[in-house]
Amino acid sequence: MTPPEIRLAALCDHALVGQDGKVSIMGVFRNISVTGLPAQHPRMFLVAILGLDAGTHAVVVRLRKPDGGQAMPNAPEISVNAIAGQDVNVIVELNNLSFATYGTHRFDLEIDGEAAGSLPVSIVQMAPPQSGRRAN
Repeated sequence: MTPPEIRLAALCDHALVGQDGKVSIMGVFRNISVTGLPAQHPRMFLVAILGLDAGTHAVVVRLRKPDGGQAMPNAPEISVNAIAGQDVNVIVELNNLSFATYGTHRFDLEIDGEAAGSLPVSIVQMAPPQSGRRAN
């Protein structure tokens, strides 16, 4: 058995798989700016392209707070079937995620119960708008 390989991982505004099996990702980001806490992000997609041994695998996505605590109560679990020599596309739509703390959170990917890697996302406070006249 070869260890799982994360060939690509990204957070984005939208993702889809075409009829040809290619993944399209739009609006890739790593930071979310919020005006205050708690904050809710309406919609995002986590995309992972994985190299796995042939067979069925369980992929779990967990969101961790900066202190390591669980930030998403119901971690999505996806069952994927890998074919020898082909990448596996995993696309998870995440709606209305709540963030209660600033700092770098991380999405941990587990494959068949083993940690495979993580994807950071920073929650930062948006700078207040500047008042006064703008220079032209």
